[in-house]
Amino acid sequence: MRAIAALALAVLAASWLFAAYPNLDIATSGLFYDGTTFPIATNPWVNGLRNALIWAEDGGFVLVLIAWLASRKGPILNLPARAWAFQALVFLLGPGLIVNGLLKRQWGRARPFMTQDFGGNAQFSTAWQVADQCARNCSFVSGEAAGATALAISICMVVRANRHLMPPLVYQMGVGVALLLPLVTAWQRMAAGRHYLSDVVLGTLLVALLAALLHWLLAPKATLKRC
Repeated sequence: MRAIAALALAVLAASWLFAAYPNLDIATSGLFYDGTTFPIATNPWVNGLRNALIWAEDGGFVLVLIAWLASRKGPILNLPARAWAFQALVFLLGPGLIVNGLLKRQWGRARPFMTQDFGGNAQFSTAWQVADQCARNCSFVSGEAAGATALAISICMVVRANRHLMPPLVYQMGVGVALLLPLVTAWQRMAAGRHYLSDVVLGTLLVALLAALLHWLLAPKATLKRC
């Protein structure tokens, strides 16, 4: 319950901060804008990194579903079926339903590169403001940041469940990769002018809060150890 309360407070605090100080979004996006464009958006190395992250998120979800089905006959990677079902629900309800199914379709927030602040024609709108500046696949919140968070949770669970089989350095590397995934994804989306800071922060926090709620509702403590 403490994790749920802490994450709910973080979502509320972040929402208030970005609504009260909308220039924070504009200023952070401006760090990546050269006056004409967002140079990172056309960098082949960064685009390759983005594609790799998308493949990792999609592939991770598929592997979680396969592990869930297979674990009905016995634990997979020392995790029971209930733990894999939890991970699948985080993916499906977080990046799937809440982010891509609801927020990105209904909130109509233009991406930074589409706005007048950064060479486009659309108007800037604040976090949680329902707008009409984008028709589809809009900016609020970041689907890739949400997916990276769901993948990070899955990696953490697998690494934690198999910690006794790993040298300490390998375990630490696994945890480090899990923690870096949302951070690198957030940087790429902001640097390319595709998302504001509030998009990536709230996308990450909402999925983390969902995971905490599901953990409390569905999972025995012994099966869902965190990193």
